[in-house]
Amino acid sequence: MVRLSEAARDERSEERRGQILRAALAVFSHKGFHGATIREIASAAGLAEGTIYLYFPSKQEILRDVLTRIADEASQAMEGGGIGEEDERFLRALLESRITSLSKHAAFLRLSVHEADLHETLRQEFYARLCEPFVARFERYLETRIAQGAFRPVNTALIATVCFRMLMSHIMVQHVLAVDASAARRADEDYVGAMVSLILYGLTARPAPAGPRELP
Repeated sequence: MVRLSEAARDERSEERRGQILRAALAVFSHKGFHGATIREIASAAGLAEGTIYLYFPSKQEILRDVLTRIADEASQAMEGGGIGEEDERFLRALLESRITSLSKHAAFLRLSVHEADLHETLRQEFYARLCEPFVARFERYLETRIAQGAFRPVNTALIATVCFRMLMSHIMVQHVLAVDASAARRADEDYVGAMVSLILYGLTARPAPAGPRELP
């Protein structure tokens, strides 16, 4: 009888957890958290129902890990690019990576929003996991550029949080809730261009470098 090493067992366990979480994300996206059952998740994963409980004690724990993976994926998407890049290019990459990573899960996020009683603690954890890495990355960027004399001194935590909320508002309106009838006529890059322009140059009547895209 072949015995698996501890590393091999851990790898197999992680693969199985990933298999369950991918199935759960698909089921939650279709039926919502409350409408989904462990049996349906097991069926989507191609596993016996009892196998699910070997890895997750409850449906709530499955949801917790699904939310964690979505948030971690969004954070990892921001890792490309360095603060030393030209400002507009850096900000576009930062915003676009977050839009791309979260918009893939629009159906799941839409149902989660509609289920208003969906575990307040988990909602708060999910928001924190989305917010904190973005704000920290944005703060480092602002602090670096202030130290270099490129930006005026500002409350970096507040500005980074405002930018995060502006970005999340776009994702919710454009991709999750899809409530803006005019949104389909504009690409994400148009909105990102407008956000970058506002962040870098504001609305004051001062000369701005050529290049930032403005909404028509």
